[in-house]
Amino acid sequence: MFKKILLILLLFLVASSLVYFYEFRDKTFVQEKILVSNNDIVKPLTVVLSPHFDDGVLSLGGLMAKRENELLVVTFFTQRPTKIVHTKWDRISGFSDSDEAIFSRTKENENSLMPFNTIIKNYNYPDFQYRKENQDKEIQNEIAKDIKSIIETYKNREIFIYGPGTFGKKIMHPDHKIVHDALMDFFRTNKNPDLHFFVYEDFPYIRQFVSSNLGNFNDFLNKQENIIFKEESIELNKFELDEKISSIYKYKSQIISFLFFGDDLGIIADKFFRSRCKNTYPNFYACEVIHSFSN
Repeated sequence: MFKKILLILLLFLVASSLVYFYEFRDKTFVQEKILVSNNDIVKPLTVVLSPHFDDGVLSLGGLMAKRENELLVVTFFTQRPTKIVHTKWDRISGFSDSDEAIFSRTKENENSLMPFNTIIKNYNYPDFQYRKENQDKEIQNEIAKDIKSIIETYKNREIFIYGPGTFGKKIMHPDHKIVHDALMDFFRTNKNPDLHFFVYEDFPYIRQFVSSNLGNFNDFLNKQENIIFKEESIELNKFELDEKISSIYKYKSQIISFLFFGDDLGIIADKFFRSRCKNTYPNFYACEVIHSFSN
């Protein structure tokens, strides 16, 4: 009788061990599959450095419309002045003062970027029309630190970072120059091989540069920064360009301000980006041009 009890106990232990083994093995397999799956769906990150709320969409809205990577749009000059300011640009944009301008433009930006599932980050620097003189270098240094902080936040990701170009004093907006110079400062100290750097052609400044017969913009960049840039084209189909133009029209205050000077911002953007590559890439419906950095 005692031997039968021992045998039953032994058989029970063996059966329990086998059940546990197979159940544990299956769970381990499932967990490994989940981990692999999570890694597979982590997309690279596209970071667009936008001096003002509309600059990213005006220049790279077609790239955003492709939705190939996760998108982070960083805008720097979004500070509301502590004391209400009345400027000419705010007035022709339809605003009574700086408070109304910043509040409304923040909402415009959110509406414009919403279709692209964008992560939005706004830094608190004063726009050129609001700030005191002699702050530019200080702000440039701080923005370089901000860029570094952004990259460290996403340090385990492959990152494609796009910043504004430089066009010379006669064309360049001071805020765009600050962001461009800050990106160049960060680039020259970067040691992360997973970062890919690009200059985008700020619209409408690139339109003015091209119409001024100042030569090839890529050559201009090379001379300005004393490094080699490679010109690349982002091909846009009709749907992608149309979506970009639709997002531009959501910046209603910018549309109003350009109409004040006789231009429809959406129409001139549509025409420019359809003509930008007609000589180099005649088969493209439209394109945005970027310039990659070489170490």
